[in-house]
Amino acid sequence: MKSTSHTAEAATAPTLAERVDAIEQFLQQLVLLLEVEPELNRESVAAWIEITNKSATAHGLQSVEERAAMDQLCSRVLSFSVDIDQATPSASLL
Repeated sequence: MKSTSHTAEAATAPTLAERVDAIEQFLQQLVLLLEVEPELNRESVAAWIEITNKSATAHGLQSVEERAAMDQLCSRVLSFSVDIDQATPSASLL
């Protein structure tokens, strides 16, 4: 039974081209959102991408594999908080 599950996963795994397409679509949507959303945050980006994905799938503009690629990308980019440590000037450099 485990091999059947693995085979089904492999059959729906996104190709490299589908993954690149997902990145391009994600960036296009992000740019659009940056233009219209003054208080952009991780949650609003995730919500917008989910809306556009559902719409694309409903209208037959996105295959199962393309949706999987976008979901995989979003889970990597949007699901966890990334803390950026800002470097402070060293006292010896001042």
